Amino acid sequence: MRMISNPADVVRVMSLFLLAVAITGLAIAMKGFDLVSLSIGVMVVLAGGLAAIQTRRMINQMQHNSKRLSKAARKAEQHYVSVLRRIVKLVEARDKYCSGHSNRVGELAGKIARRIGLDTDTCSMMKLAGQLHDLGMLVVPTNIIAERSRIGVDEFRTVKSHSQIGYEVLRPLKSLDPILPAIRFHHERMNGTGYPKGLTGVEIPLTARILAVADAFDAMSNDRPHRPAMTTRDAISELDHCSPAGYDPDCVAALAGVFGFEDLLEPSQQTQIAVDAVTFA
Repeated sequence: MRMISNPADVVRVMSLFLLAVAITGLAIAMKGFDLVSLSIGVMVVLAGGLAAIQTRRMINQMQHNSKRLSKAARKAEQHYVSVLRRIVKLVEARDKYCSGHSNRVGELAGKIARRIGLDTDTCSMMKLAGQLHDLGMLVVPTNIIAERSRIGVDEFRTVKSHSQIGYEVLRPLKSLDPILPAIRFHHERMNGTGYPKGLTGVEIPLTARILAVADAFDAMSNDRPHRPAMTTRDAISELDHCSPAGYDPDCVAALAGVFGFEDLLEPSQQTQIAVDAVTFA
């Protein structure tokens, strides 16, 4: 029997069966239960059985094809993401001060998410979000990157576009749906002074608030053209000082817990971090 995987074929088989049932009913109504109508009835029953078997096979074939296509799509997206990671590395290679930034942010974002108590899948996605968060920097000219400590208003406007552009590039990948808000909004600030939308407080997705802290910490704790790297302790203290106006205090507290600097926090935050440490150790 020929395997058919088109939904239209399933409808066609069932329609023919229903038509046969209608013809049988009409024959019985016109002639009563004579030999002819009974013979037609038997044929309809047999046809119905065959139709049911073929329909079931069609459905199974469609389900198999659907799974196969879904698997192929996932593999294609994974390959695409791998290519994008390489692109990010090329983007960062334009500036020695940014080399390795995205990988470090990804690792830290995953750890912060874990301290906060997010599930394992989300923590893994946060790691990926960090690795891809600066993909949009590809559109920023090298001369702006090299002189970003002295850039003007127009140049800064170009830099600000990178989060939205990264989001647009990644949006077609359905597997990345959970982290698209983090990519798009990781430069938003709690008091509404960030970009691209000027969101405030809990309007900013939690994934974006986590990524913002990881991104800022890595920038502070590594050398930049206009300043040397801060110590881990000083960087956390600075982020704490900038909370809650700039950064989510819970995310900063989780960051402090990752590095064992709970003593920098307010007592209530220290208690929360202690609970997290017991839960997720």
